[in-house]
Amino acid sequence: MKRTPLALAVLAGLAGTASAQSSVTMFGVVDLSLRYVKNDDATYQLAQDGMAGSRLGFRGIEDLGGGLKASFWLEGQLGPDTGTGNTSFGNGNTSGPDAFMFRRRSTLSLSNPWGELRLGRDYTPTFWNIGVFDPFGVNGVGSAGNLFIAAEIRGVVGAAGAYGTLVRANNAVQYILPNGAFGPGLYGQVMVAAGEAAPANKYYAGRIGYAAGPFDVAAAYGYTYVDVAGNITAPLWSLAGSWNFGVVKVSGFYGSLEINGLAAGDAKQDNWFVGASAPIGQWNLKASWGQVKQSGNVLDGNDASQIAIGADYNLSKRTALYATASWLNNNHTAYSVSASGSPLTRGVNSNGAEIGIRHSF
Repeated sequence: MKRTPLALAVLAGLAGTASAQSSVTMFGVVDLSLRYVKNDDATYQLAQDGMAGSRLGFRGIEDLGGGLKASFWLEGQLGPDTGTGNTSFGNGNTSGPDAFMFRRRSTLSLSNPWGELRLGRDYTPTFWNIGVFDPFGVNGVGSAGNLFIAAEIRGVVGAAGAYGTLVRANNAVQYILPNGAFGPGLYGQVMVAAGEAAPANKYYAGRIGYAAGPFDVAAAYGYTYVDVAGNITAPLWSLAGSWNFGVVKVSGFYGSLEINGLAAGDAKQDNWFVGASAPIGQWNLKASWGQVKQSGNVLDGNDASQIAIGADYNLSKRTALYATASWLNNNHTAYSVSASGSPLTRGVNSNGAEIGIRHSF
């Protein structure tokens, strides 16, 4: 067949279009559990985050050629127990009672083999350092976040501000270094989150780690300007790691958070936990023990500890059954195994249990 110059030009154009391939994927998690929580009173509920937070999202990627890719990620919280968007986002941000918003993550990125430039609302590096090493993934009644992400330390800020970067940060610009880009095992990220018109929740952070074979260790540091005036600051650092022995994976975490510049004096919170998970066929058994100690301001003598055990049974790659139980001991504090439990008097212990199912798509 004779090929004319016009035909060759059309073929070349089609080839160029094919090389810049793009795709968009809808994804999500539906997680529901029967949850029991005993605080001052007992409560029973259908919870939506026992193993993983229920969510709905869209992500897309376009190959721009030469190793360069553009991508986006939009993800929002779901409340499948009521069929609505979730009204709480774990860091003080709320929406209307039925609103669905992309508050879990909303980012736009450019990436190549040397790393990723990511813009938008995302998890903070300091939160990643606890979430990655918690056997319960900071979910459910066994979450390490029951002691770490608590109202006690945020409450000392009072009307002066709202500490909103413990989990996620708005207006963030970050660079993410993939494992191996600058040497085998090395990974990390840096983030700057602007306060836009006011300094409140302006955030600077970094995380660096090394993962090779069964070993993974990482350190993180973050600094938040909590109030509008920029006088109250919150430095946070942590060190965490894990070792996978095959039959069992063990992990540990230590972190220290300060709230400085308060009229009543500075406050401090130290957290640590150890955990383990053991895959046995379709089962995954897990357990953790954690403790928090607070000092300064009005927090002197506040401490609490938590023991959690759990088991997951994988019906398939996407569907799992799970059961979790936890016991939280309060000393002058009022930490709860679930934020949606009944009110809790200081010094009263909190216990919880749940059984549920998680399906991802």
